[in-house]
Amino acid sequence: MHNYIEVIKINNVDIAIKITLVISLILMTSIIFYRFRKKRNTYIRKLDSLLKQVQKNELRSIIIPDGIGGLIEIERLLLLEQGLVIVETYPIAGHLFGADNIDQWTQIIDGRSFKFTNPLNRIHNTKHALQLLAPRLPIFCRVIFTENSNFPKGKPAEVSVLSSLEQDLKPILQHTQMTKLAEEAWDRIIRIARTDGQSIYRES
Repeated sequence: MHNYIEVIKINNVDIAIKITLVISLILMTSIIFYRFRKKRNTYIRKLDSLLKQVQKNELRSIIIPDGIGGLIEIERLLLLEQGLVIVETYPIAGHLFGADNIDQWTQIIDGRSFKFTNPLNRIHNTKHALQLLAPRLPIFCRVIFTENSNFPKGKPAEVSVLSSLEQDLKPILQHTQMTKLAEEAWDRIIRIARTDGQSIYRES
C-alpha cells in the first residue's frame, strides 16, 4: 500500500512537470509570435506611410492572367503619375546576399545561413503578365526587405530595404508623367483583375 501511494505521488509529480513544461512552451511560443507580429506590423505601417507619399492609388492581393493560360497574384500594385509599380515585401532581416541572375539568395542571421529563391524572378514574371494589360506604360518593380536587413556586397537595382526605399523611389518619380495613359491602364486592370475570386470592378 505504501509503495502504491509513492507511485501515485511520483506519477502526480511527473504529470505536474509535464503540464508546467507544456504551459511554458505555449507561453514562449505566444511571446515569440507576438514579437514577430509586432515587428511585422511596424514594418507594414512604415511601408504604407512611405508608399502613400507617392502613389495615386493601390490594389492589394489581386490576381491577373499570366499570359500563358494561368494566373498570377500581385501582392501590391501602385498607380503613379509615371506608371505602375509592382511591390513584393520580404519581412526578413540580417545580412543578405543576392544578385539579378543568381537563383538562390542567402540570408545570414545570428550566425546561421539560410537560402531563399531569388525574389526578382517572380516579380519579373508578374511584370511580363502586367505588360500585356498595359503595353505602352512603364512598369517598375520593387522588392522590399525590412530596415534590419542589409546587402554587404551590393543591393540589386530593383531591391530596397525599408530605410532606403524613399531614396530608391526617386529615380522612378523623375520619369515622364503619363497620367492619362496610366489611368486608362489602371481602369483596364481593375476590370480584368480578381481578388478573393471576385471581380474588383463594380458596374454603377
